[in-house]
Amino acid sequence: MEQEVPQIDPRYLELMMSPTNYGEMKEYDAKGYGKNEATGEMVVIFLKIDPDTKIIEDIKWQTNGCGTTLVSGSLFSQEYKGKSLQSGIEFTNAVFDKIKDNPPPDAACGEVVARAFMAAVEDYEKKDGKEHIHYVTLSCPVPEEGNE
Repeated sequence: MEQEVPQIDPRYLELMMSPTNYGEMKEYDAKGYGKNEATGEMVVIFLKIDPDTKIIEDIKWQTNGCGTTLVSGSLFSQEYKGKSLQSGIEFTNAVFDKIKDNPPPDAACGEVVARAFMAAVEDYEKKDGKEHIHYVTLSCPVPEEGNE
């Protein structure tokens, strides 16, 4: 029996192949990690923030995650860049409210990006030189041995 291949929206396919704002930032004001302990998926976010206006001047992010995480990271970074830190916090909190009703496998990839952003905010606010990691509360299914 032949399995039907789901169609991927071309916009999302483009973000998977060429993620927006993807990469490392050498000089940053804040850095945070989002981590899914069940799958090992991780996102790191770097922020460059104007000290006077608290506007996010630049954002970079990286992941070892799946295509959905690549799309989520691209969309989130587009939303944050050029906005105030407070606007980013409000956006992230709204995302948390929306994804809690989604099936965990669908929501976890977006949550790991949002958690990384909130960890970067914590890093910026504390400036304590510690790595800030926020863990995902939802979980993608973990492949069983031999079923990968």
